[in-house]
Amino acid sequence: MLRRHWWTARRFGLSPGKLVRRLSRSGLPKVLCVSLPKAGTHLVERAVCLHPRLHRRILPTLNPENVGPEGLGGVLRKLRAGQVVLAHLPFEAEYPELLHRERVKALFVVRDPRDIAVSLAHYIAGRRDHPLHSLYRERPDDRARLQLAVIGDPDARPPAPALESILSSFAGWLESEALVVRYENLIGERGGGNAGMQSGTISAIYSYLGLEGSPAFVSEVGARLFSGESPTFRKGLIGQWRQEFDPELEGLFDRSAGSWMAVYGYR
Repeated sequence: MLRRHWWTARRFGLSPGKLVRRLSRSGLPKVLCVSLPKAGTHLVERAVCLHPRLHRRILPTLNPENVGPEGLGGVLRKLRAGQVVLAHLPFEAEYPELLHRERVKALFVVRDPRDIAVSLAHYIAGRRDHPLHSLYRERPDDRARLQLAVIGDPDARPPAPALESILSSFAGWLESEALVVRYENLIGERGGGNAGMQSGTISAIYSYLGLEGSPAFVSEVGARLFSGESPTFRKGLIGQWRQEFDPELEGLFDRSAGSWMAVYGYR
């Protein structure tokens, strides 16, 4: 519990060390972290906000329902140097120019879509406050819920989106100037990844944002990334789809969303 309170204070810039550093913002980036749902939003948040010069603005993760009447532009205009905003926002054609005008650096977080489907199915079924919770709980078992995560249900109220539609709506971020961050490259050994790849990814993030990060500091951040302190953390392991997809589900996924695997760099 104390560790979670510590992380909450640190990520929002309320720890003693960060409060002092917030007095000097010169040269610091403004950061937008966009991610596919269940692609590792809070993993990247940790990588960014463990840096002593950055903190998250006190806002929920933005989505089309809560971004506000002024849209993303209204949020970014109020963003200050050294602040970070998280978002699940599908790509819009005007976003690159908006980011350029407001001098905001964007990260786009992606993950193997099959693991996204697994994570979505478990997450929605376990969150009573999620709009689709009842729809998922009505399904007889985990396999049926995973099938729902893949193909959706347009007749449900509210409709459950197919994974294909989610991948399609976010794909424009891949062609923007955002730095693409792969979950598998960032998770590290405790999540089934690679320590060297993790360090390289953290270093690439800091370099893109114009921040310093010595090899020793990057190693320290990597050691603290894999954490259950996120409110949406479940297992965090890569390749979980192999344990939950049977051949029939693999075929269903390939027919429904398989064409997006190559687009996102997973085939």
